[in-house]
Amino acid sequence: MMERKLTILYGSQSGTAQDLAEQIWRESKMYFFRGNVLPMDEYDVSELIGERFVVCVCSTYGQGEEPDNMKRFWKFLLRKSLPTDSLQQVHFAVLGLGDSRYPKFNYVAKKLHKRLLQLGGAALLPVGLCDDQHDLGYGAVFLPWIDQLWEELGRIVPLPAGTHKLPESPREFRWKVELVEKCPQQTEAIDLYADVTMPNGFQTVVVENRRTTAKDHFQDVRMITFEKKAVPWSSGDVLYVRPHNSSESIDQLFQLFQQHEIQLDRDTFVHVKAIDSEMPVPSILQRPLPLVVIAEQYWDLTAIPRARAFAVLAKHCSNELEREKLIEFSRYEGQEELFSYANRPRRTILEVLQDFPHATKCLTLEALFELFQPIKPRAFSIASAVESGKLQILVAVIEYRTKLSVPRRGLCSNWLKLLTPGQVVNAWVRKSTFQLPADNKIPLVMIGPGTGLAPFRGILQERELSETPTSAPLVLFFGCRSSTADFHCEEDLKRMEQSGMLQLFCAFSRDQPDKIYVQHIIKQQGALLKKLLVENGGYVLVSGSSKSMPQAVKEALIEAIGDAQHIEDMIQANRYQEETWA
Repeated sequence: MMERKLTILYGSQSGTAQDLAEQIWRESKMYFFRGNVLPMDEYDVSELIGERFVVCVCSTYGQGEEPDNMKRFWKFLLRKSLPTDSLQQVHFAVLGLGDSRYPKFNYVAKKLHKRLLQLGGAALLPVGLCDDQHDLGYGAVFLPWIDQLWEELGRIVPLPAGTHKLPESPREFRWKVELVEKCPQQTEAIDLYADVTMPNGFQTVVVENRRTTAKDHFQDVRMITFEKKAVPWSSGDVLYVRPHNSSESIDQLFQLFQQHEIQLDRDTFVHVKAIDSEMPVPSILQRPLPLVVIAEQYWDLTAIPRARAFAVLAKHCSNELEREKLIEFSRYEGQEELFSYANRPRRTILEVLQDFPHATKCLTLEALFELFQPIKPRAFSIASAVESGKLQILVAVIEYRTKLSVPRRGLCSNWLKLLTPGQVVNAWVRKSTFQLPADNKIPLVMIGPGTGLAPFRGILQERELSETPTSAPLVLFFGCRSSTADFHCEEDLKRMEQSGMLQLFCAFSRDQPDKIYVQHIIKQQGALLKKLLVENGGYVLVSGSSKSMPQAVKEALIEAIGDAQHIEDMIQANRYQEETWA
């Protein structure tokens, strides 16, 4: 009988691909498979040749880039010296996570699938292409895809006679969690990630946290300045930070514990331990820790729960009505209901726990580590040039209302809002998804409404401070509500315009009866844009909200230059690039 080993590898930038890989690993136990789940770069890729069954889950970042923790794995697979029959014994399946708003949708998964075929591997399934734009999220593709995976594996390696698929995974929890009776003496604040080394990582200090919008403006936007460190960056690069939960959310969690007679408080020390080598404990959790630190720095208390969370809640729920609803939300057939309950109103995991009191009362420590997703790092375009001596980001503080009575607040932006000068922050820099032309004489047309301005302010500042000023035309289309309320970096942009370095076009949507957006201004500049983009081979860079703006801008550019095919050719040649976010 063929060995029932299934190796599950992931390339994950924000943690979602890791979550799905772990779900596949958990379900594999129902079919009596064994095997590790780990990042591609922590896997000894030379062992791939000896594998029989491999599942790869990977996201696509920016302009078709692979995540940081699969770069070495991918580089190895691209070696031209690898024989085309290297993986002839390997059956594989690739699941991709992407966003169809981007031209290179799920590019990494498609490339990986193709390369594994080239090396002789046999595909168990067509590549799964999860789309963040789908109403039901990644689950719309992932849930049926994983069912097909077990069906195909069952055909190739059927269960031994007399053995049947288990009704649920015997591996309910990833780790075991123990209460520590003799608590260590805590003399100083704990930073969970202090010893975690990231590429281009560093500690920096807040220098200034300044509101850039008028006090009576509905939105708070911040220009946050950090100390410049030795880590270099280039124009448009991205700064990553990992936020902490608010004191209000932490208070709410421990109040829930108290209300439901769960004997856990802030000073409770816990020790997370591995059950086996297949699912190791992250290094940051490998020592006894007070629960308040985990609640502040590790569990995302504002996350919108996925189907897995409802399955965990249902497991030991004593109330039949609650249990039925939780099971419905956890299954593929109930995903539309789950979307209406959780995703559409942006209901947080803490609010879900309040809605299901009987299930909450039955929670164990192990279940809490399944229920709460880890806090994921957030990315912000760097809004300054190295030459300025400052590391700056432009942050819109997220707060909005849904049908729920309490306003929704962005975890990271509200954490950043409260940073004060002198506070230490762990951060790291990643290359921009924008790929600028090497020749500074090539025109740049930048389109950045709102905080989409950030990477362009860095690009412009670098050109302004350069010892060899550019002679290329630099054009910026900027948009905001009002010239007096939210005109970010107004002084800088007007100075650059007056010097002749920049052509600036502004759309202030609320300064006149009829709303005017950047796409309206673009349509008025047909002659200029045709000269820069068609005759002079210029680049278009678009930054900002991913909702309707990118498509409206693209349509406006097509109308302005009168040539849809030219815009498509620019996209294919990477001369038309977008960096957008939800």
